[in-house]
Amino acid sequence: MTPSSTGPERLSGVTAIILAAGVGSRMGAAEPKVLHPLLGRPMALWVLESIHTVVSDPAILLLSPATAALHALAPKGTLRAEQPEPRGTGDAVRCALPALPAGATEILIACGDTPLLEPSTISALIAARRAAKVPLALAAFYADDPTGYGRVELNDAGRATRITEERDASPEVRESDLVNAGLYVADRAWLETALKGLTASKATGEIYLTDLVAAAAAAGSPAPILLGSGADFEGVNDRRQFADAAAALRERVNAGHMERGVGMVDPTTIWIDPTVEIAADVAIEPNVMISGTTTIGARSRIESGSRIHQSQIGAGCTIRSSDISESRLHDDVEVGPFAHIRPGCDIGAGAHVGNYAELKATTLGVRVKVGHHSYLGDTTVGEAANIGAGTITANYDGVAKHATSIGAGAFTGIGTLIVAPVKMGSKSKTGAGTVLLEDLPDGALAVGVPARVITRKG
Repeated sequence: MTPSSTGPERLSGVTAIILAAGVGSRMGAAEPKVLHPLLGRPMALWVLESIHTVVSDPAILLLSPATAALHALAPKGTLRAEQPEPRGTGDAVRCALPALPAGATEILIACGDTPLLEPSTISALIAARRAAKVPLALAAFYADDPTGYGRVELNDAGRATRITEERDASPEVRESDLVNAGLYVADRAWLETALKGLTASKATGEIYLTDLVAAAAAAGSPAPILLGSGADFEGVNDRRQFADAAAALRERVNAGHMERGVGMVDPTTIWIDPTVEIAADVAIEPNVMISGTTTIGARSRIESGSRIHQSQIGAGCTIRSSDISESRLHDDVEVGPFAHIRPGCDIGAGAHVGNYAELKATTLGVRVKVGHHSYLGDTTVGEAANIGAGTITANYDGVAKHATSIGAGAFTGIGTLIVAPVKMGSKSKTGAGTVLLEDLPDGALAVGVPARVITRKG
């Protein structure tokens, strides 16, 4: 979902203003709607991503004090402007004008609550204005339910002469289902002049950006319209629309992966962030969530109920109904079912982590086996070691965390408790139920509570 360096050349001289000042009270949430994450990305940044696919110049986020936090989440180089008070969309664009780069000659205006906006639509609207040689072009669509939308009025040539907000529309105008999509492209010099002529509505005190359409028509340049699909243009105003947008984005992301050779049994139940990279021939079962900048290597299998966040999964791995976060799995690793790999783990090739095992800040060497119901925290395990079922590293003494080191080829009996800091030597062993309080030399065997060494190497 990010722009490709090998894709079409992006346009220069076009600066986008993304209107993201609204709180969105109909969402019924404390957080402004443009900050709500859809597949791991704040709603308004989906709009920004689509624009960056088409336009090379930095975009401007037009924010309010309530939505100011959005700028910190945006890509580096994104510009910002602020509308101190909610005085309408026309005033919002006025507030953004001082942030325009000197080289911008065309201005794209988009709404931050339209996350389904497609790059192809943006390109087509810019091309339509240029072809018509007029100062303004806009997008519109036929709505199944036009309630709440501004109605677009056309002349005999099919160009827009006015947009009438629903609250100001006559009954005849309200019968129209051709509605404003909130997407515009304008000549910069014309826009700066036209905005000065906008006046506030007597009914609301707001300055409507939509009044630019009538201004262009009055000057003899009615705006061409780009007809699009309501599925791409509809804004997100409430929880139902939010869920609909999330489902549509999920479908787009998953379709892209399947086209590249990723297998999905039921893509309607698989949620993948757009930042995830998955190799061909990976199989993903239903009810899986993959987020962050996760990568998954070829021939891996992600089984039902798994959640993977910000992790690197090698080739040929099998993840069974497990939770993995901020960790790395090398090739041919098996995890689960119902294992929990917490942040900071590095699991070597061919390793196995059994059911209900939990790892945190732990490194496993190649071919290590961790038995079921074990917990390893702040632990390093050498290659080919065998961690018996129920082994626990007690890494926290109530004040600080301590490390455990288990050597290559070591073996822990079931129910072993290792009280860190402790080092188990290579090929050392513990008997079942051992409580190990001190270092164990290479090749030694310890048993009991507390542990005592009963055999030593040599």
